[in-house]
Amino acid sequence: MNAINFSCQGESHIATGKVCQDYSYSKVYENGNAIAIVCDGHGGKRYFRSDIGAKIAAEVTEQKVTAFIEAVGTTLLSGTKLTERAAISTQIDNREFDKQSPTERAFRQLFGSIIYEWNILVAEHAKATPISEEEKSGLEERWITEFEKGDSLEKVYGCTLIVYASTPAFWFAFQIGDGKCFAVDQNGNWSEPIPWDERCFLNKTTSICDSGAIDEFRYCYEGDGGFPMAIILGSDGIDDSFGAEENQENFYVQILKSLVKEGLEATITEIETTLPQLSKIGSQDDMSIAMVYNQSQIDEAYPRLIEWQICNVKRQIADENEKIAKANKIQQTLDSVEHPTRQNIIDLQYANADEKRAIESRSKLQGRLDTLLVELNGNVKEEISEKDEVCDSEEVAKNENIAPVTEDSDEDLSTDTSEEQPAE
Repeated sequence: MNAINFSCQGESHIATGKVCQDYSYSKVYENGNAIAIVCDGHGGKRYFRSDIGAKIAAEVTEQKVTAFIEAVGTTLLSGTKLTERAAISTQIDNREFDKQSPTERAFRQLFGSIIYEWNILVAEHAKATPISEEEKSGLEERWITEFEKGDSLEKVYGCTLIVYASTPAFWFAFQIGDGKCFAVDQNGNWSEPIPWDERCFLNKTTSICDSGAIDEFRYCYEGDGGFPMAIILGSDGIDDSFGAEENQENFYVQILKSLVKEGLEATITEIETTLPQLSKIGSQDDMSIAMVYNQSQIDEAYPRLIEWQICNVKRQIADENEKIAKANKIQQTLDSVEHPTRQNIIDLQYANADEKRAIESRSKLQGRLDTLLVELNGNVKEEISEKDEVCDSEEVAKNENIAPVTEDSDEDLSTDTSEEQPAE
């Protein structure tokens, strides 16, 4: 197994002089175990030490996960098929702890130990590090008073947490808050094994600093011998730059292909160069990535990764063909109008513009398809028309388009009524 992680300061943080509030970690141990962690400190002013909270969360989690693996041994998850668990707080019928299985109780104890230790360490840090005049700037007076009294310290250090851990016998992953965990198998199929929490929406997120955080963890595990070829964790700064999950998967395919073609060092350099650029043209938020992967399996699956991208491009070409056909239908209808109205003329202009954009996009996609075909098997041309069959797969990625810039102001979903909360 191999592991990579990298975090970078977001473009908006560079512009305002705000520190990077993300923290990532990854490691492959001598015994074959591996771990990847991504923590994203909240961006609101209320969380003025969230960068420190993120680092503490990662350090605590690494220690607690290591202890958990040693404690459960190989028996707890032995023979278990892939199992996914949503947050208890979203399942009204699953609130009674005594009805949970030994596996669920074990994971709940793990989450509780992480929360407990994190709270102890942030309190120690707050006590040892008085609030500075620089930190006070822009804070509401009540927050300053609370901090100096030692109240609600968890808010100051609030962050999200995503984790993947594996041993030769089993693997598991868990999360509280936003960001995404993607898994890819040896056939090139992508999935998100950790159930999503719909309460993580726009700039709102569940958080380790929530009063009911232990009920907000989602997780998955598997012990029947099946392992992802690669697991990639990304903070929401990456998610918000790509929008649809398929776009983000396509980005990760490029990273996996780079590991095969360029090697580890070159890929790390590529990530370190690309993520700041992605932040600049995308979310402008901090960005973190952490991954654990099997290099030999990626080497073997390289052709299937290219095939996945070919399916992706063909799907995009089909979409552009549909746009062209729709524009042509409008053009034909309006061209037959003997006395067009002003609205008819405007609609025709829009249809013409839509057709032009779609044709240009299809031409670029055809070039991309030709490149991928050469990369796969040396084929030079494969013309795609409206009637050509495209890959029918849920894993097909749409494109590498960058989503509109979003505001970096994540807030937790705790019961603190002093802050605006979304409806639950």
